[in-house]
Amino acid sequence: MEYIYPTYYNNFHCIADACPKTCCAGWQIEIDEDALERYRQLQIDTVDYREAAFLQDEKKRCKNLDEQGLCRLIHAHGEEILCDTCRLFPRHTEVFDGVRELSLSISCPEVARMILTNSDNVVFTTEERVEKETEAYTEEERIVYRQLRQLRDWMLPVAQNRSLSLEQRFAKILSVVQVYQEQVDFCVEEEQPFEAISIADVLTTVVKPLDISKTMIHTILAVADEWEYTEPELQEIFDATDAYLQLLSDEDFSQARKHLSEALQKQGIALPATLEQIYIYFLFAYFCGSVYDEYYFGQAQLAVAACYHIEAILLWHFGKYKSIGMEDIIRYTYLYARELEHSIPNILATEAYMDEHRMI
Repeated sequence: MEYIYPTYYNNFHCIADACPKTCCAGWQIEIDEDALERYRQLQIDTVDYREAAFLQDEKKRCKNLDEQGLCRLIHAHGEEILCDTCRLFPRHTEVFDGVRELSLSISCPEVARMILTNSDNVVFTTEERVEKETEAYTEEERIVYRQLRQLRDWMLPVAQNRSLSLEQRFAKILSVVQVYQEQVDFCVEEEQPFEAISIADVLTTVVKPLDISKTMIHTILAVADEWEYTEPELQEIFDATDAYLQLLSDEDFSQARKHLSEALQKQGIALPATLEQIYIYFLFAYFCGSVYDEYYFGQAQLAVAACYHIEAILLWHFGKYKSIGMEDIIRYTYLYARELEHSIPNILATEAYMDEHRMI
């Protein structure tokens, strides 16, 4: 079995009660069957056994949390009592034929800090482990995953090529994936084998320009209207952000982006490099997973849109408060990721929306 993960993966350590946004609140914590049986035998009363999930209080906090934000189950029974969700989070695994891709969810504040404060290129580790494949895959899934993997192996160094502007990098990537999507769609419509697609030819695609305008940002922000929210905070931030941007002229918008970048640069924070880290995260964590829903271009655009969604929020914050720092970037990033990543309907809605509303 091949395992792939960013080199920082094994550096994560939960900061427990020091965490500014506990992972034990705001979403339903599902319990695996083995853990559910353990809880049943111990007569744990904080479990909804019918729903196979932990009960929550009126603030949507897991009922196992004590006043200090620590887990009563761990205190009483040790860490071995945990269900898979609690034991593994924020660790995330994407499953493919003979491959496991491991990442850390940026919806965790500590992971967001690790990722966003890194100014170097992200390096990935590949290792072989003696394991048998236990899942079943179609031949089509095997072929498409190999093709997506080839594309991503090309996309990662392009995305981290800082001799190009962020817009130039994104334009190259989106142009290529758009052509790949078109070729897959053609194969489906004409009942042609996917093996007929030449990734080498796809990579020679002529690059289309990417223009980040106020109108473009307004268009991609609109996808948030289709999301379901676990808490009202991010929805209110999105509404305030869009309202703020609508007050700006095109020239004001360009100047606001420039002033935001300059304000961060004075603190030693290069905004393009920070947005690059967000992009690399979403690209690695989810692009190849589009093999299972066929929104290859939509998923590629989702990763780009995530960067500009967060930049737009930062523009609103800086315009309102006249100050900005790394802690603000970290906070808005994990709030954003919590609403997107913790909801499959939100991910699917965003993929579909971005597939229809093309940035190039």
